[in-house]
Amino acid sequence: MSDATAASQSKGRTGAIVLPILMLLVLGALWGGNPSFSKALAREGVSPFGVVFWQTFIAGLILLVVCLFRLAPIPLDGKALAYYVFIGSVGTALAYATIVFVIGHVSAGSVSVLNVLSPLLTYLFALIVRLETFSLLPAAGILVGFLGAAMLVVPQGSLPSPEALPYALTALAIPAGYASANVYAEWGRPKGVQNVSLAAGTMFAAAIAMALLGLANGTFYAAWAAPSNTQILLLCYGAATAAAFMLFFAIVSRAGAVYLGQVGYIVTLAGIGWGMLFFGEQHSQWLWVAVAVVFAGVALVNFGKRRAKA
Repeated sequence: MSDATAASQSKGRTGAIVLPILMLLVLGALWGGNPSFSKALAREGVSPFGVVFWQTFIAGLILLVVCLFRLAPIPLDGKALAYYVFIGSVGTALAYATIVFVIGHVSAGSVSVLNVLSPLLTYLFALIVRLETFSLLPAAGILVGFLGAAMLVVPQGSLPSPEALPYALTALAIPAGYASANVYAEWGRPKGVQNVSLAAGTMFAAAIAMALLGLANGTFYAAWAAPSNTQILLLCYGAATAAAFMLFFAIVSRAGAVYLGQVGYIVTLAGIGWGMLFFGEQHSQWLWVAVAVVFAGVALVNFGKRRAKA
């Protein structure tokens, strides 16, 4: 083998390792901004269903343009539709609407910390559908991670008051939704469909679900009549969501659902940072202890999985 060939192969291996890491970092930064976007829009009086409808509808339109440009069809067969509906409703609409619902009662940083439970729940759900095999250390990691979450929701700890506890517990639906989507994105993925097509279909499925719910309970938000600053926020949120879901499907296709689950680390740190930067949030030592304990739980899961495969 020539030196040029060896160098080319080495470069290819490095790229195969570095690219998923970079993609994961960018995805974590984008998803980490969700609580801050939601908090800003909630302050503007946009309902949870309204935020998620416009966020996903705008993202869907952007992704549709990309699909047209790349001549990438959006399949509408039964398996593809089931895929869009599940990830669009559970992994997108449910999780994002929950963020908007709870963000007025708990900090953006606290919501971001709960996101780091998604790797633990991803592993747990992967066990259920047999994408992973049971191992003792990862099981211990799940218990440690939930101990950290329990520290987070102690009213005398990081919560502003005991009245915020129901909202903090409700926020657990966010990592559960993300984890379900992580696993189903690999387990139920239609074959031969481009990532951008899956992302576009998912966004439109989420938008339809939110439009129906918003119309049903009278909270549909007429963005065309909103102030310009709200419209700009919605456009930015939609663009960030489009980019995030393109990365989401690209990472799943390259590295799998369990690797994708590690984005929870980055989402947590980015979310805390965005909350401090844009809203001046200050956190007690309980939040940082909870972060350390949950991270330790995720580390146990990862170490246990590597050890089981060795």
